[in-house]
Amino acid sequence: MKKKRKFRPVYLLIPALLAAFALSAVWYWQNRLAENDVIGELFYDDTLYADEIREAAGKYDLPPELIRALIKKESRFNARATGKAGEVGLMQILPRGAVADWARINKCRPPSREELFNVRTNLDIGCWYLARAMRKWEKYRYRMHLALAEYNAGAANTARWKPADPKGEVLSRIDFPGTREYVRDIMESYYGYVTAKP
Repeated sequence: MKKKRKFRPVYLLIPALLAAFALSAVWYWQNRLAENDVIGELFYDDTLYADEIREAAGKYDLPPELIRALIKKESRFNARATGKAGEVGLMQILPRGAVADWARINKCRPPSREELFNVRTNLDIGCWYLARAMRKWEKYRYRMHLALAEYNAGAANTARWKPADPKGEVLSRIDFPGTREYVRDIMESYYGYVTAKP
């Protein structure tokens, strides 16, 4: 006569632990994708939010390809991305920086942190901030480089990097390696998007 196996509650623990591990892994990759370029290159869709990007870029007279390139670098098109310094959403805007400036100029209350994850709100503020920098550096041949440097490292640092001659080169003047790489990567993606256009 076969002995009946006794049910042990410990058997329920194994699937529960596996499920918890799987959920943790999904959460981790979703929220940290933008921080890992190697993994990020494998798992993002740069066709996401195409209409919203085109609309926000058009509103501020920016090339949509530039905004796509910036988003690729900043968040890998993850609208829920967050950064170590408090950056939020697709364009990784800072509540105490770009958001505060945008609210002050528009004479309105700053959106809440949760509102900043809204794709259209995030794009509007991010594009406004970048367009302001583009206007500031419009007399410079490499105004995109300067505007991106300002987006990443702030106005004071970018003022140090501007060339004496408006036609002068910018990239080699940037003495923050991270910002230099940031600008180079975005411009490379930008040119890739522009040349890929039908």
